Parts: sequence; C-alpha cells; structure tokens
Amino acid sequence: MQRTVVERVAMWSRWQADRNLFFNSYFIAGDDENVIVDPLALDEADAGEIAANGGAAWIVVTNRDHQRSAKDVAERFGAKVAASEADASALSIAVDHRLRDGDVIGGATVVALEGLKTAGEIALHWPWKQTVLVGDALWGDPAGSVRMMPDDKLADPLRAARSLRRLRACKPRHLLVGDGTPIFERAYEAIGAYLETRADAHANVVNMDELTYRRHDGPGPYRAQAAEIGFLLGAQKLGYAAYRLEPGTALCPVHWHVAEEELFLVWQGTPTLQTLHGSLRLRPGDLAAFPTRECGAHKLHNESDAPAIVIAIANSDPRDVCFYPGSRKLLVEAADLIVRSEPALDYYDGEA
Repeated sequence: MQRTVVERVAMWSRWQADRNLFFNSYFIAGDDENVIVDPLALDEADAGEIAANGGAAWIVVTNRDHQRSAKDVAERFGAKVAASEADASALSIAVDHRLRDGDVIGGATVVALEGLKTAGEIALHWPWKQTVLVGDALWGDPAGSVRMMPDDKLADPLRAARSLRRLRACKPRHLLVGDGTPIFERAYEAIGAYLETRADAHANVVNMDELTYRRHDGPGPYRAQAAEIGFLLGAQKLGYAAYRLEPGTALCPVHWHVAEEELFLVWQGTPTLQTLHGSLRLRPGDLAAFPTRECGAHKLHNESDAPAIVIAIANSDPRDVCFYPGSRKLLVEAADLIVRSEPALDYYDGEA
C-alpha cells in the first residue's frame, strides 16, 4: 500500500485502461477500529500490511457500484460491512450496518449525497484530518482537479452538483477519491473550482430550509445546533453560520474577539443577548454587532419557551484571539490553544 500525507491513511490502486484513470481503495487506521473503504482485490503484500496494522473492523462501501472485493476482504479480516441505507439492499453481500446522514463510523461522519448515479451515494468526513473521502461523487480527473461523472450517468445532474456543496461545507484540505487522483492540500479550492463550472447549479445560493444542522453539546446549558453556511457557499473572507437554540440553552460563554467582528441576525424566536451592559431580549429582524474590543463581549441564550435561530456573520481572520472574561481564558486561534489570561506573566518569565 502507498502511504498518503493524511495521517494513518494508506491506499492501493489499479489502473483502468478503459477509463484512463486509477481505481483506489483506502485503509484508515483508527484509535479504536480500522476501516477499509471500497476495497479492490488485495495482493498478499497489501493484505499482510493491513494485518500487521491490526486488520479491519469495518468495510465501508460508498455506493452499490463500489462493492468491488468487499466480500473477500471482509471475510479475510472478519470485518463487518457498512453501506448506505438506500444502497444496502442492492449489494450482493450482507450489510451489517445501514448508514444514514450524520452517522459516525471509524471516526468519520457520514455525508449523504443526492442526485448521483445511485440513490445511496455517501462520503466520509474526518474533521480532525481535514479530509473527505468519496466514491463516485467526484472523480479526480484530470489529475489535480475534480469533476462529476458524465451527466448522462447521473440520476439528476443539477441536484447532484448542488449536493456537492455539502462536501465543500466540510472545508476539506484533502479529498480522497475512489476514481482518479486524490487531491492533497487544496481540496476545498478544487471542489469550488468545479462547482463554478456548473452554471446551472448556482452553487453560491442556498435557502435556509436547505441547511444541515449538527448538534454540539457542552456542559450545562451550552447546547446548540449549528449549520455551516460560509464554506457551503464557498466563502473566502467572511464566515456565515446559523445556530438553533432550544429553550434553556446557550450558544457560548461571554466572549469577545480582537480580530473577527461578528454580526448576529435573529431569524426566528426571541433569544436573549447578554453583554457587559446587561441583557436584552431580541426579536426577529434584530441585528447586533460586536466590536473587536472589550465592549463587544457577548453571550446568546434562549430564555423563551420556543426555539430560536440566529445567523452569525464575521470576517475570517486566523490571527484572531478570543477572550472569555468570566473564566479568565483566551483562545489563540492560530495555535488552537486555550490558556489562562491571568495572572499576567513577565516577558522573561521562565527564561534562564
């Protein structure tokens, strides 16, 4: 197998002369369980390498046409088979786990896609690896770029193209493809470049009813459902997101930014805005801006008995630092580091 730049991900390939591209399979070593995706036949060297790395707990099939050698590989390693709920019945091998959008397997989140060749096409997203893996949703062809398969092979080309925005919303750095050449380091840009060629897709337009919300749970009242908008639309300089707050929940502790200026637009409900000047009940249509200094400190929570939805807009700045005055913390975004802001240290503290 060939190692990739993605940590603990290896691949093996077979040249397909009739397609003039490679077919690829992937081995992903996890902390708890290993996964093989869309397996081609294994030679003894590759099989031995997988065995030496702990074998595989799961074989994931991204669509019914990528069953390939799943049966033989599953039997060899005693692995279970997972496929989408829509495609599972079309496989000739028993499926142990029928996957739905948002399920997690092998540390990856399942992303369900629409309008492609098969009804159950799925992708896998490893957020901490900044990596998305697709079967037939996108081909890495020509090398260095991506495209969909020819429109005449798709169930609904327009729907398929618009569905691919869900992959872009993952903001992937790396894109592993079942057909063609993977994209490393610039996957987000490559997906966006392809979508821009689809004049029919209007890929930079989305309706609020098309958003996919993911639940994020913290301690106590800090529970929210978040929907990515900016990356979905291909934004580069501004970030957009929608947040749904159920009654009694809060979005974040009181905080303020030094580089990213935020704006909240209340779309639905009557959430409460807490600032250093006190609290204010908001209503639909209200807009609240938060300057990049201490007076911009804010917290949003829902004290009402109905859900609230708020759209957040901000400039994206990797140099941002976020202060949490209530707990004396600061978040250094570039280093992904949270430390105490007090007590303040001398410049030479800890130096010889």
